[in-house]
Amino acid sequence: MIKSLYIKNFALVEELTINFSDGLNILTGETGAGKTIIVTALAQLCGERSSVDFVRKGAPKAILEAEIEISENDRLKQALQNLDIDGWDAPVLILRKEITARGTSRTFINDTPVPLIRLGEVSSLLIDIHGQHQHQRLLHPEHHIAYLDAFGKLEQNVARFKDLLAAYRIKVKEREALKEQQLKSTQLQDMYRFQMEELTRAGLQPDELDELYAEHKKLSNVETIHQLASAIAGLLYEGDVNAAGLIVDSEHKLDQLCEFDGQFHEFKESLLNARIAVEELGRHLQEYVAGLEFDPHRLEQIQERINHLEFLLKKYQKISIQELIDYLEEIKTFTADIDQFDEKIRQIDEQINELKQKIEEQGASLSEKRKEIARTFEQQISDLLHKLGMPNAQFRIKFEVNAAPEGPFSFAGETVLANERGFDRVLFEFTSNAGEDFKPLHKVASGGEISRIMLSLKSILAEIDDVPIMIFDEIDSGISGKVAQIVGLRMSELSKTHQILCVTHLPQIAAFASTHFKVAKIIEDNRTLVDIKLLNDEERITEVAALLGGQKIAEQTLENARHLILEAENLKNE
Repeated sequence: MIKSLYIKNFALVEELTINFSDGLNILTGETGAGKTIIVTALAQLCGERSSVDFVRKGAPKAILEAEIEISENDRLKQALQNLDIDGWDAPVLILRKEITARGTSRTFINDTPVPLIRLGEVSSLLIDIHGQHQHQRLLHPEHHIAYLDAFGKLEQNVARFKDLLAAYRIKVKEREALKEQQLKSTQLQDMYRFQMEELTRAGLQPDELDELYAEHKKLSNVETIHQLASAIAGLLYEGDVNAAGLIVDSEHKLDQLCEFDGQFHEFKESLLNARIAVEELGRHLQEYVAGLEFDPHRLEQIQERINHLEFLLKKYQKISIQELIDYLEEIKTFTADIDQFDEKIRQIDEQINELKQKIEEQGASLSEKRKEIARTFEQQISDLLHKLGMPNAQFRIKFEVNAAPEGPFSFAGETVLANERGFDRVLFEFTSNAGEDFKPLHKVASGGEISRIMLSLKSILAEIDDVPIMIFDEIDSGISGKVAQIVGLRMSELSKTHQILCVTHLPQIAAFASTHFKVAKIIEDNRTLVDIKLLNDEERITEVAALLGGQKIAEQTLENARHLILEAENLKNE
């Protein structure tokens, strides 16, 4: 149970600590007194998003903190362990939220920082808040299936279906993407095949162009090369005065010099090597010149080959023959992949059909389970409505399917669409009088009937989910008198197994309080603040009387309040 709620600088609250008790905690006060601020503060600790407007004017930040006493709850302890919360096994849990004036917020569990979404997950195992927006949810049929699934504890089955459907949708998108790629590839296929043939026919070699440039340069300059080679050969080896002859003369002279000074012996070998090198180069040049000839046909072939390769480089916007070769390999791979599209699509079709079969089986199983539990759910809701002052009311669950000719799935002999909860559409139907036809809840139920149906739903689901704390904000909308007393009695019965916090303006409900708080606005230093007071027995009588008769309380009104509270006590003890 919530032992205490600490609020500081939140909305109109400067600083406030509320110590709740087990049983039925009632909060009353005039309209606009700030009762909803208490519920809003608790909703913030249950994971709702904050607003800068929540921070009291002039304050740096708002602080909200709930101290919650917990009993054995394996799901809660597992969730706390998963978040690595300090003191996860302690008997008391602290939920805390700080909201800065800049609009940022921080959330904590037992002083361990946690993301807001995790705070919400943990608090959902402890606290269920019902406000006017949930009245509206009940009026929207798309939410009905979630109530039924919660009653039947089918969330794991739903999660399994959701996973299968998500996997199916992914595969369908993969197939669509493949078909699109196949279409584009097919459109490009002829072009790529032409390019592949053109480049393959070219017989590309990585270094060929450089070699062709070199050969072209040589053939284009045969006459100059002949002249230069002949001149060098003459200077080195063939002329009347040539380098080889001069070196021979030098060798003779060096031999004579060595007879007079031995230090020159070491240079004889160098001079010999020089002569050998000159003679070798001279003979090579003689042979080179003798074999040198101009071949205009070969020059034309080379020029044509260079022109073709340069054309290909320009056409394909490449800077080297190697890049052309790499591109050829790419389009070879691409065209090979085109041939594999049909096989890839066939494989994905097999996966899609397998998932489709599993979805149809899971969807049928889920629908069957829903229909099994629906009868029990209908009966329990109807029984509670009878206890809540609607003796002839009947509640029924109608099942429909999302039938569609283009639907991809088969279910109950029809082609259907699926959503994340399966193939079913669930519609709550209601009749308040015997013999009348059932009609959709949102079309026939009054505000008071909706309140009682929602209380019935909450009562049943709370017992199933074992959520220990229930908060009702203005669930008494549209009811009064005897019906309000019946609702108060039901809340009192529910408070035997749950801690209940209820904001109400009805004296018939307030009379059932185990603990009664009055919320009021006060003016202090020209600022409006919210204050809350725990009422004693006499103050409680006065507050119930105020709810009965307004500001001016007559003695008879006080007596009526005493009688209402006594009657509530007697009903609780029956």
